[in-house]
Amino acid sequence: MTTQRTSWALAREAAGLFLTSSGLLGVLAALSALHWAAGLSAAMAGLLTTGVLMRPKPNAARWAHIARVAVCITGYGGLTGCAFALCIPLGWIGVFLPVVLVGLWLTSHEHGAEGAA
Repeated sequence: MTTQRTSWALAREAAGLFLTSSGLLGVLAALSALHWAAGLSAAMAGLLTTGVLMRPKPNAARWAHIARVAVCITGYGGLTGCAFALCIPLGWIGVFLPVVLVGLWLTSHEHGAEGAA
């Protein structure tokens, strides 16, 4: 037996999606009215969050994994660019933070092949 959604449930979901997108557009417009980089930073932060939360299954198509990486790179790059526009030292923090994270990952990552010698 299959369950079908009622028309009320579909209308409620459509109204929720409409209100969510309208509210998000209003928030981005209000932030952009303060400063263009503030609105763009919020949009890029949302894009970066989407990329981080979008986790395709390991057996998903290759394009799904590439899309996730592209969304993360676009979001982080845009956020770093906006940080430079707002405050140059904040932009440099955005540039060097991934360097620190990769360094921490390299120092704490255990390699099975190195310990087996």
